[in-house]
Amino acid sequence: MNKNYTNINDDLLAKYLLGEATVPEIEQVEAWAASNLDNRKQLEDFKTILEKSKLQIDPEIDEQQALARLNARLETEKKTISNTFILRWVAVVFIFFSAGLFFYNNLIGNKINVNSGESTLTQALPDGSTAILNKQSALSFVGGFFNKTRDVKLKGEAFFKVSADKSKPFIISVNDVQVTVVGTAFNVKSNGKDVVVIVESGIVKVNNQNDSVRLTAGERVEVSEDQRHLSKGENQGKLYNYYYSNELVCDGTPLNDLVAVLNEKFKSNIVIVNPALKSLPISTTFKNESLKEILNVIAETFKIKVEYGQGIIKLK
Repeated sequence: MNKNYTNINDDLLAKYLLGEATVPEIEQVEAWAASNLDNRKQLEDFKTILEKSKLQIDPEIDEQQALARLNARLETEKKTISNTFILRWVAVVFIFFSAGLFFYNNLIGNKINVNSGESTLTQALPDGSTAILNKQSALSFVGGFFNKTRDVKLKGEAFFKVSADKSKPFIISVNDVQVTVVGTAFNVKSNGKDVVVIVESGIVKVNNQNDSVRLTAGERVEVSEDQRHLSKGENQGKLYNYYYSNELVCDGTPLNDLVAVLNEKFKSNIVIVNPALKSLPISTTFKNESLKEILNVIAETFKIKVEYGQGIIKLK
C-alpha cells in the first residue's frame, strides 16, 4: 500500500543529508526512498549535488544557515543541469540545421560560382563531368542542378568533357547562345559578342534565338550577336586547347588563326600586313617554344619577313 509522503521536500532531504534530521525524520526519508526507484534516485541526486558542493558545516553556524546555503547550491546545480540540457538540444538542432543548409546549398538551390582568375582551372562537376577554364573565365551553376537537365553558365572560355547521360542533357548558356550535349568533349569560347564552339568528340547542338546547328567531331561554328543563320565549318588543328595542353597543334591551319592564338597566348600584337598571307595553311606542332622561335618558324615556312616595332610585330 502506497503511503503519502507530502512532508518530503528539499529542506527535509537537505537536513537528512547533512545529518541534522531527527530520528522520525530519518525514518520518514528512508521509508520514502525505499518506496520506489524514482524517490531513491532523487535522494541520490541530492547526495551527489551535496558532495559536489563540498558544503562544510561549522558548529557555530546554525541549522537554518546551513540549509540556506545548501538550497542555494541546489538551485545553482539545477540551473546548471537545465542549461546543460538546453545547450545539448541547441547543439543537436544546430547540427541538423547546418546539415540541412549544406544539403540545400550543395544539392538543391545554392548558386555556385567558379572563377579561374590569372591561371587555368580544372573544375569537377557533380555529375562527373569536367570543365577546364581558361584564364579570366567563370562558370556558374546551381548546386544539385541535375534535375531534368544539367545547366551551367559560362563567361570566357572552357573545354568540357561531359559524362554521358541521355536522360539529362548538358546545357551551356553563353551570351544568347545555348550549347546542348549528352556526352562529349568540346570547347566553348566567348569574347563577349561572338561565341565559337569546336567539337572534339561526340555530337553538339548549338542554337541562338534564330537558328540551330549540329556539330560532330572536327567541326566548329562561330555565332555572332543576333546572327540569323548558323553555318558550321571544318576545324583545322587543335589550337583551341593550347591553354590546358600547352601545345599549338596546326593541321592545315590558316596563318590568321594561328596569329590570333599567339596574340592571346603571349599577350602580343602581331599584325599580318599582307592580306594574302592570312589564308596560308601551316601544319606543325609548337610545344614549349618562345614567341620569337615560333615567328622564326613561320618566317622560314612562308619566306616572309617579321618586323619588330614598338608594341607591334608585323608579318609581311
